[in-house]
Amino acid sequence: MSKPRLVILHRNMGLLGGAQRDLIVALPEHAKRWSITVATLNAPQLLLDRCEQLGIEVITPDVPWQLPTGPIAEVTVRAGRSARKTWRKLRSKLQPTLDAADACCITLGTGGAEVLEIIPEGLPLYIFIHERDKGIYDDVLQRDMDGKLRYPLFVKNLALTYRRRWDQRWHKRFWNRPKTVISTNTPTSSRLLASSHKWPVSKDWIAGNVKFRDEQQRPAEIGVLWPAIDPTAWPAEETDEERQTWETFRHKPAGQYLLTIGRACFMKGSKEAVQIAASASLPLVHVGGGETEEMQRQAEKFGAELHVSPRINETEIVALMRNAHALIATARTEGFGLTPMEAIMVGTPALVVSDCGFTHTITDGWNGRRLPWPDTKEGLEQWVEAIDQASDEANRTAWSKAGRGRILERFTADHQAEGLARGLAAMGVDVETTDLEMLPGLDPA
Repeated sequence: MSKPRLVILHRNMGLLGGAQRDLIVALPEHAKRWSITVATLNAPQLLLDRCEQLGIEVITPDVPWQLPTGPIAEVTVRAGRSARKTWRKLRSKLQPTLDAADACCITLGTGGAEVLEIIPEGLPLYIFIHERDKGIYDDVLQRDMDGKLRYPLFVKNLALTYRRRWDQRWHKRFWNRPKTVISTNTPTSSRLLASSHKWPVSKDWIAGNVKFRDEQQRPAEIGVLWPAIDPTAWPAEETDEERQTWETFRHKPAGQYLLTIGRACFMKGSKEAVQIAASASLPLVHVGGGETEEMQRQAEKFGAELHVSPRINETEIVALMRNAHALIATARTEGFGLTPMEAIMVGTPALVVSDCGFTHTITDGWNGRRLPWPDTKEGLEQWVEAIDQASDEANRTAWSKAGRGRILERFTADHQAEGLARGLAAMGVDVETTDLEMLPGLDPA
């Protein structure tokens, strides 16, 4: 029996952020149930290699689309308008695949809704919006690392008026489209997205349990489709390849160190991570680029030892994570937070702020520490205490065991693939589903 045909569409896989990595991790499990085509305006080599291994067709423009940047591009929604134009040009190449498809899935990180225009009206559609577009409905992307707005508030609000209208226009079409399911990656992301568009949200947070508001199968609520973590990419025990990589790693820190991963900026709490490292008198290793010069200035200001890592490969990241004293995660408005889960998988304590997506994954004192923002003396003291607790081998072992168990029962690619399949099956798509147990979301953990 041939597998049903699924087209997965994503505007810019070249970003290789959390949303993009999530899709790449989950593809092998999705491919067990579907004959897949991936369509994207920018395909990195990592995606091409994974799809080649799985026999998945990838459709892209002849010239990769590049994300327009800068204040003028932001104000005029140049990214959205440019992507829409590129999708239209790609339609002739993509149309035969869409005509033969049994279902589509749009995965959205920051922007990308414009692809809706080329999807056939009657085709069952699963829209996986990891989280709402940051910078349109909040100001975390408009602040410098100290938290000061780069432009006066009234200028920001005026400038983003058109962007909000553009975003709301596409989301209104999502909500009113027949044969459509909409999910985000956590209850926090669902509530934030719903608050921007006045949509209702799910109450049980079980992936695959979808509800419709009418016979046309238009969405009745915003559900959840949890991100996927690949246990084989983050093995509990060090592999021979990882050991050899670590032995020859040129950027290996000397002695104990704290680790932070993600683009350095206000949203990722880079300043706060530096403050924590300074208070704990431990070096901080940063991976992920971003505003690294400003992060270094903050380190000098607070007297922290900061090491900014260059671009490193996946095995090097695993080794760097495994050998860290602890992972520090201080992000604002984080939808889920992959890095604490990845740290747990390799036995490294995850120390996170008690905010947003982290509240669905880390139970304080059980599989890590969930701590207050380090913006007071008392808050910083709790972080230093947690870093000291991370030295205890009993804590490290217990937290990792508990955390790994939670991941394996909730956040694997199999769970995501099952949730997607059940959602599309609810719209009449003949796709294989299983009796895999899908647990309700932890809200909070």
